[in-house]
Amino acid sequence: MADWRLVLPLILIAAFLIFEDLITVPSCVISDGGGAVGSNKLKAMIVADLLLKGPDAGYADTFFRNIFISRFFRKSYEKLEPDMLVILGDIAAKRLELGKGDWSVVLQQLKRVIGPFDGVPLVVGLGERDVGECSELDEESVAKIANNLPGLDRTGSASFRFENVSFFLINDVALLCNENALRFGVEKLIESESFDLREQSKDSLLEAAVSDEINILNDGFPSLKSYPPSGSGPVLLLHFPLSRAAEMNNERNNTLNENLQKFEHNGTVHVDSDTVEAVSPQLMQTLPLNETEYILQSLRPRMVFSAHRQHFDIYNHSDGTLEVIVPAMTWTLGGRPGFVFASFGETNTRVSHCSLAREMHVVMGYLSILVLLLFATIISRGSYSVRFFQI
Repeated sequence: MADWRLVLPLILIAAFLIFEDLITVPSCVISDGGGAVGSNKLKAMIVADLLLKGPDAGYADTFFRNIFISRFFRKSYEKLEPDMLVILGDIAAKRLELGKGDWSVVLQQLKRVIGPFDGVPLVVGLGERDVGECSELDEESVAKIANNLPGLDRTGSASFRFENVSFFLINDVALLCNENALRFGVEKLIESESFDLREQSKDSLLEAAVSDEINILNDGFPSLKSYPPSGSGPVLLLHFPLSRAAEMNNERNNTLNENLQKFEHNGTVHVDSDTVEAVSPQLMQTLPLNETEYILQSLRPRMVFSAHRQHFDIYNHSDGTLEVIVPAMTWTLGGRPGFVFASFGETNTRVSHCSLAREMHVVMGYLSILVLLLFATIISRGSYSVRFFQI
C-alpha cells in the first residue's frame, strides 16, 4: 500500500491548479431583473477604471495583476459569452504625454488584458485620467487619443447602433469645463442626437395619430405633449455619474438638522455656507445638476451606465431613468474588481453585478497553498528517506 505522504504533493498541486482556475471565475448577482429580456437579446460586458500604469508598471503589475485580470476577462468571456465589450474610461492610471509613446504602452497593456475579447466589438470611452483635467483638456490631444480607440470621433464621443439597440457614448469630462471648445463640440453632438430623437418620435406619433392622447397642430407637427417620453432614447454611456439632486438635498437637510440639534443642546452654533452646502465626496464626483437635467431632457435615455465612483450602485432619477454605476476593474484602489453584465431585450434590460476576489485574499490563497506544498514536499522526502534506510 502506497504511503499517503508520497502522493500528498500531487494532491496539493492539483488543488493549486483548481484554486487558480476557480479564483478567476466571476461571481455574478442579478441586481435588477427588469423583466424577461427574451431570446433576441444583446449581451454587453461593461467595465471601467482599469488604471493601467503604462511605462510606470512595476513587476507586480506586469507579472501578477495584469495577468490575473486578463484571466478574469477570459473566464468572464467563457462564462457569459458577451456580444460586445464597453470600457467607460480611465484606461490609464494618469494622464500621459502623447509625444513620448507612453500611450502606446498603455494600449499594448490594454490589448493583453482584454486579449480574450479579440474579435468582439469594442467600445472605449475616456475619463479624466486619460485626457486630463480642464486646464489640460484640448481638442487636438483628445483627437489623437480618440484616433487610437475604436469608434470615437474627434471629441471622444460615439453614437452607434448594435443589434437594434442604440448607444450614445459622451465624453462628459468636457462637460465639466466652461468656455472650452471641446465642450461646445460635445454639446453640439448632444443637440444633434436630441434632434434625431425628436424627429423619430414625431414620425411615430404621426403614424399613431388616431390615439386620443395625441394632439396634432394645424401644421402637422405634434404638440409639446408629444415630446419623446423618458426611456425612449439611446442607452447612455458616461464616465462621470449624473447628479443626484435628491441625495444631495437630503444630505444638506441632514446637515442642517444636525446643526439645529447642536443649537438646541448648546444654545449656540456657528453655521457657515460651507457647512450648509456640505455633501459627501462621492456625491460631488458627478456631473453638475444643470448638465444632468440637460442630458436627461435632451436624450431621454433608455438607461444610463456610468463609472468613476469605483463601487457598484443603482439609482433611479426623478424622471424614472435608471442609472447603473460600474465598479472599477482594478486592485489598485483596494476594493474588489468588478463589472456590469447587461442583457438588452426589445424593451427590458437585465443587469448583473460581477466581481472578483480582493487582491489580499488571492495572495493569501496562493501563499497558503505554496506553504502547504512546501510542507508536504518535506514530509514526503522524509518518508522516502526513512523507507530507504529501512531497506
